[in-house]
Amino acid sequence: MLFLFLLPFLPLTQADASFRIHHRILVPSTPDLPFTERASLLLPHSGPRTSASLVPSETLPTDFSAFSTSLQSLYNDNKLQNALYQLALERPSDKDQSHWHTSSVKACHLIHASKEAITLHLASDGSPYAIDYFLGPLPHDAQCPKQPSSSQTNSKALDLKPITNTSLILRYPTLPPLPQLRTPPPLTQQGNPVEPVPEKTFLQKYWVYILLALAALVLTPGPPDEENNAGPARQQPGQK
Repeated sequence: MLFLFLLPFLPLTQADASFRIHHRILVPSTPDLPFTERASLLLPHSGPRTSASLVPSETLPTDFSAFSTSLQSLYNDNKLQNALYQLALERPSDKDQSHWHTSSVKACHLIHASKEAITLHLASDGSPYAIDYFLGPLPHDAQCPKQPSSSQTNSKALDLKPITNTSLILRYPTLPPLPQLRTPPPLTQQGNPVEPVPEKTFLQKYWVYILLALAALVLTPGPPDEENNAGPARQQPGQK
């Protein structure tokens, strides 16, 4: 079941420090950069967890400014299509970034994206264990826009800003549907299945009707004789 919530800007002191979301720009051909904190995840500490909020990090604008510089450099080197924007869910009491669950999108889509969605997968105890990240709108083929040639390149530098239209989705664990079980057959006193009564044949079902039809045919009188119904024979001329 999905729950969709808008993200209010809450004081940082209200956030649950055990769960944090981090982000970075990742280029497969270069050494991995460390994650930086993007937001703290606020979850109720008691009762059913039917809501959640993200508290943005104070360094979020600075991070996006640094991302702009990195993407601009990749753009100038014609390597922007290989860059990824990656989110990671920090595990409680686990500072090893290689253990965090991550979700990635093409970094080039940050330039034109106007909304984003973060999906958190919750365990049975309500704690998040996985994250999915989506940007929109995207091209139908989800590819980066074609980069113009050097002679057509716009001199305007990239200036990324944090996306304000953010949705947080909580996905709770669901149980598979129960199998449809058939009713067990009745058993005899010996524990054996009761054998069904064999179906009657056509003659066994309709022999009474067949006998009645035959009797009706036998008892029905036949048509009168033609000789008795015919009048006296016409006398031929010359006969006495």
